[in-house]
Amino acid sequence: MTQNIIKILITEDHALVRKGLKSLISSRSEFQVVGEADNGLAAIEMTRKCKPDLILLDLSMPKMNGLATMRQLKKEHPEVKILVITMHASQDYLIPALKEGADGYLLKGDDPQELFMAIRAIMDGKAYLSSDLSGQLIHSVINPDTREAADPLASLTQREKEVFQLVAEGNTNQQIADLLFISPKTVDKHRTNLMKKLDLHSAREVSNFALKNGIILNT
Repeated sequence: MTQNIIKILITEDHALVRKGLKSLISSRSEFQVVGEADNGLAAIEMTRKCKPDLILLDLSMPKMNGLATMRQLKKEHPEVKILVITMHASQDYLIPALKEGADGYLLKGDDPQELFMAIRAIMDGKAYLSSDLSGQLIHSVINPDTREAADPLASLTQREKEVFQLVAEGNTNQQIADLLFISPKTVDKHRTNLMKKLDLHSAREVSNFALKNGIILNT
């Protein structure tokens, strides 16, 4: 019986790490690297072109961070599996990634064999978490923090939240329009509305607000 080849897209902004992952994955006949991307926007474009089965995704990337990238990828391609590979071992990164739809979460310091285990588990429909983080997650479930943080974007519509995220990431109106498949004029309307609701007056203030509230990552 012929084994199905798992098509993989690598999204990582550091060339040495990206090439190392490609070399490691290519050493196994059941995997095929169909594309590489060095930022979030490129990952979205490459996914549209290459149609991978699984995406290896870093969280700290230029142009669009991993969380925003994952949100858009899951919206456009809900069937595609996403395995986060990051240096961030904190629940401050882990929990948001899982909420955005990550199918697995590995640390860059994990054993290479764990990468293969994670890919196989995810493609079998299971979730996979770095062994170093499993204990943390279990502890957080058993001892939940009762201080539920308020949503700083609660006053915004879903579309305004999407535009907010992309403005905070430094995208122009045209880039946001291309990504969300709407006109630049519509983007400007949402941008004006959300800034008025949040009492923000510039793109820099939007970014600072997002960083302060943990909506984007400080890289």
